[in-house]
Amino acid sequence: MRNITKITILAIIPLLFSMVVFAAPAKSGSTLKTANGDDTDGMEIRSLQVEGFEVEPWTATVSPGDPEAIPAVVDQQGVPMQGEKWNSPEVGLKGTTQQKCRPQNLAYDETNNKCLGLRFKFIYPGNNVVALIPPASKKIYRVLDELDHNNKPKVQEVYGLKLPGKVKAISVWVLGRGSDYTLEAWVQDWKGSTHVLKMGSVNFVGWRPLTARVPENIPQDIDTYPQTKNLVLTKLVLRSKPTANTEKVVIFFDAIKVLTDVYDVFFDGADVDFDEQDKKEKAEAKEYAKQLKKYSEGGK
Repeated sequence: MRNITKITILAIIPLLFSMVVFAAPAKSGSTLKTANGDDTDGMEIRSLQVEGFEVEPWTATVSPGDPEAIPAVVDQQGVPMQGEKWNSPEVGLKGTTQQKCRPQNLAYDETNNKCLGLRFKFIYPGNNVVALIPPASKKIYRVLDELDHNNKPKVQEVYGLKLPGKVKAISVWVLGRGSDYTLEAWVQDWKGSTHVLKMGSVNFVGWRPLTARVPENIPQDIDTYPQTKNLVLTKLVLRSKPTANTEKVVIFFDAIKVLTDVYDVFFDGADVDFDEQDKKEKAEAKEYAKQLKKYSEGGK
């Protein structure tokens, strides 16, 4: 009987061990493994502000454009009356150090004095769209996984905000006045594909933060070093609902933020260069790391 008990126990032990091995959860964090492995810094989640609307205004475009029909209220020259600029959006930075344009939740930031103001009016109801685009100084050059007509890697010019880290969510503060529109954040991944993130309705009054989560299937990294492939925020889009009227819309924006994983792997030998191109790519990765540090310390 004792021999049977010993044999049974010995047979169960490897079975239990195999169950533990196969049931163990996969470790989250970087898929790029170093010789020493990841420690507790394998994921570093932070909330970072990427645009404060303090220096340069964004530009605005509308769809549809100016209609052929003459507006109902015009002056003697046949143009819209002063203050009634249909289908021609007005956008600019608003606020001063004396009269700040910011939500009370951000009052702790003494450098936050301005916000982005937008005013527009459509003549006809329907699928009316206003897109806010970052300034030309935010131009980014991206090398795509495509070849141009010279059989060289295709380089694309993108106007947008380069979002740090692997982004989990994007948020922006909105000062609404009850307009029946929705807000979208358009982001482009490193492969050149554009993704539309729904942020919700702006049909409210007062300041309110709107947030969109970034789906996990949007590519933001690769399995080789440098690993992180940044998303670019290319535009914020206001889209009218079918129930929206044609009254004048006035709306303000402040503090675009991201909830992001800023961890990136480093390893012994990362400073060894294959050629000048390899050196340049790694230099860009180091500059990116400096930018992450600046964001973490509250820089804009």
